[in-house]
Amino acid sequence: MGVEIMNKEDEIIEGKAKRGSVIKRLWKRFKTTDWKDPLNRWKLLFFLVLTFIGLAGGSYGAIAATSTNTFCASCHEMSPEAVTHKVTSHSQVNCVDCHIKPGIDNKIKSKIGAMKELYHHVTRTVPNPIYAHKKVEDVVCVKCHSFNRMVTATGDLIVNHEGHIEAEIPCLTCHSGVAHAKVVERGLNTHDAYDHWIEENADILVKTAYTSPNMGTCIDCHDKVNQGLKPWEDISYVMSSPPSSIEEGHKVDDKSYTSNLILQGLGKQHGDVELSMDCLTCHLEVATPLNHQKHGWNENHGSYALTDLNNCLTCHEEAKWIKRVAATSIDEILNPGSKPNLEFYVPDIFVVKSESRNSIFCFTCHTERPPGHGDDEEWLTGHADFAETKQQKRECYVCHDYEKNESQTAATDVYCMFCHRTGLKDAK
Repeated sequence: MGVEIMNKEDEIIEGKAKRGSVIKRLWKRFKTTDWKDPLNRWKLLFFLVLTFIGLAGGSYGAIAATSTNTFCASCHEMSPEAVTHKVTSHSQVNCVDCHIKPGIDNKIKSKIGAMKELYHHVTRTVPNPIYAHKKVEDVVCVKCHSFNRMVTATGDLIVNHEGHIEAEIPCLTCHSGVAHAKVVERGLNTHDAYDHWIEENADILVKTAYTSPNMGTCIDCHDKVNQGLKPWEDISYVMSSPPSSIEEGHKVDDKSYTSNLILQGLGKQHGDVELSMDCLTCHLEVATPLNHQKHGWNENHGSYALTDLNNCLTCHEEAKWIKRVAATSIDEILNPGSKPNLEFYVPDIFVVKSESRNSIFCFTCHTERPPGHGDDEEWLTGHADFAETKQQKRECYVCHDYEKNESQTAATDVYCMFCHRTGLKDAK
């Protein structure tokens, strides 16, 4: 055994000596060569040209090979981005065409910077989740897209693209989900989600709501402009960032702020502003359902909500009024069985009450005194006629609590037992 070890050590030493001797011989030959001889100079030039061609060709080949969509998708951690890209409108566009600015210098810089990502992949220290720290520059967008359109491709929205560009608003501010369906914001590109990102799940995971511009972004940005701000100048406003916690879901931090935005969108904006928040400012037309146009709709829409709640929530969804999309887990999307499904909704006043209090859209209007309540004194003495039956009382409970509730999810702080201290018949 000892002899074998010594033989291996001798082989290593001998190999190093040979390599060293080769280099020494080449260097000695270089120093002793007569460089005044034109033939030797031509030989050196020929050798340098061949070396340059070899290095340049190898570098070009390496850059070309690592610039294909196939190469980008070859890493397991890129499966969310690869699948979303493949099924969205930019599927025919190479990854590098968007993520690297034009110019060979930018491509070389990008490839050098990507060595860090290669290191993380090889050493299995990939960040969880992965998200971009540099935005896609407008210069790559305008290579394909015109910036002087006044309407969207579908023709339903009035969008002054040229005005946005003149104001130096990055394209990504509105179009952050166009290629990857906002997987970062939704919390769907964590390590435990990679195996679920296969083409068979693409239709479920990639929806138009995440690839198209979010109305909440327009509303939030316009409101900030009316406050004298330029939010797009902050890179964090433009870029997608991971949710702080999947469990938080779509948490609204300031209910009154969102309520105010909704009222502005409904045409109740007050004061002179730079950008109107009225729906018709951006929409060519607003398709109001026929039953909404009936006389007395505002006073009687509760009965429609009781029978057709799922359709109500399809339009009156606060998520559409908020910039950031909801975070969720990939299991919840692929296995929705555990989540209540209003598609099969059965009329239930308690469900209506719960949803109307959770929905900021409903909450916003319910905070205003209904016209049907009339004068304070008349209503105070006569409202019993509207709350005689158990069903009528349940309708009252949509806006009012029966007894004091510290959490006060109701739209008003007026509760029944404030006056009716001894309780009510058929109260619950």
